[in-house]
Amino acid sequence: MTSLTLDEEQAQILGSSIKLPCGQVVPNRLVKAPLEELLGYLGGGDPTEDHLRLYEEWARGGWGLIMTGNVMVNSAHLGTPCDVVIPNPSSPTYADSLATFKTWAAACHRTSSARPLAVMQLNHPGRQSSRGSGRSLLKRSLAPSAVPLSSSHSLGRLTFRAFWGTPKAMSSKDIDELVASFVHGARVAKESGFDGVELHASHGYLLSQFMSPNVNLRTDDYGGTPRKRLQLVFRIIAAVRKEYPSSSGFCLGIKLNSSDYVEKDALDNVRWLAEHGGVDFIEVSGGNYENPHFMKQDSNSFPASSPTSTSVHPSSREAFFLTFASTARAMLHSLPPSSLPTPPPLILITGGLRTRNAMAETVSSSSADLVGLGRPACADPRLPLKLLDGQLGSEEARAPKYTIKGAEVMKLVKFELFLPGVSTLFHTMLLTQISRGEKPDVAMNFLEGVWRVWFWPLLCEYWLGVSVAVCASVVVVSTWL
Repeated sequence: MTSLTLDEEQAQILGSSIKLPCGQVVPNRLVKAPLEELLGYLGGGDPTEDHLRLYEEWARGGWGLIMTGNVMVNSAHLGTPCDVVIPNPSSPTYADSLATFKTWAAACHRTSSARPLAVMQLNHPGRQSSRGSGRSLLKRSLAPSAVPLSSSHSLGRLTFRAFWGTPKAMSSKDIDELVASFVHGARVAKESGFDGVELHASHGYLLSQFMSPNVNLRTDDYGGTPRKRLQLVFRIIAAVRKEYPSSSGFCLGIKLNSSDYVEKDALDNVRWLAEHGGVDFIEVSGGNYENPHFMKQDSNSFPASSPTSTSVHPSSREAFFLTFASTARAMLHSLPPSSLPTPPPLILITGGLRTRNAMAETVSSSSADLVGLGRPACADPRLPLKLLDGQLGSEEARAPKYTIKGAEVMKLVKFELFLPGVSTLFHTMLLTQISRGEKPDVAMNFLEGVWRVWFWPLLCEYWLGVSVAVCASVVVVSTWL
């Protein structure tokens, strides 16, 4: 029997399938992580044609699981001006919206190879919804407590005060309506043909705010202790599972912060979720608007360090949250099966992995079950086809190497929130290029990209509209004369 080469062995590890607790099978270990696409309609709404083209390209890329960018469950609370939003069932256009969501789900599944699972990420931004984002300027955002965003920098404090303000502490009625909105979001996902949903409880959004001792100052059933701060998430999971139990095959995942709390609290959250049951996977991530380190990697030229590195500096290791993920997975598998209502959730690690060697070692060492790739999926939407090809060497089978040119100009702005935004915006421009059928240009200068990818097409569209209007006016005037 011919022995496998190292490249073939690593490709085989990443190409192995794995079953979720709900019974669904992920055909391989590579996950297209959730990304904010910024391709939606201004003011929020249904997915656009650009979304469909983008996800069709990812569907051809060999991913085992494709997750959407965050879909807001409430149109009055947007995270960005052009979010995709779960449609209101009382709207006269609800049927048309549902048809568009069905087309989106079909785009995620449109492939000639193994069918990837398609999961819709559901979100509510809470206090990170700026003024006027889906509501009037005077209507406040929502949060577990009236704790505004803060910053150590004077410009940051001024910006947060001007554009975000102080949120409203949610009432019991607000919480009931929130739970119902997440359940409705899951219903739309299921009826549209998605294989499941992920609850976004990371990056400082509303569910994460309830779990944070810095934001949640409540003394009722939803605050006061770490477990009570998880009560809202428990309610949403139970409500979704009441409608779509694990036995139905509908997948339910959750994205958690591993960096906003002390490690014990974060591990307790993972254990309590497993003991509650009904969760298929836990995605490990971190960061928020006040401490946006999750967006700080402006370079993809990461060192080829071991994935088990314990360096505390994110750029010195290939997986920012791997140590926590590994500890969490070991803890889950140490729990007596009889103490869990459903099998323990899988662990998905997202952030920083760039080489096939590191990804394969992450899986083979049982540090994580699934590998999430976000920005590499922007630079190369068909990256899994390379990673799973054992005939390709390690230098070919890896995420593209590049640095963002021209990003230095943003360093003149000292407010930390703006700095990681360079990387986020750059990769969003790559998504825009893919949605237009173009090859993502990782070599373009940042400012060049802002002009070429965004401003110039908008300018051309504007002048085209003006030209058509002028010509139409001339025709009308000529007819009158």
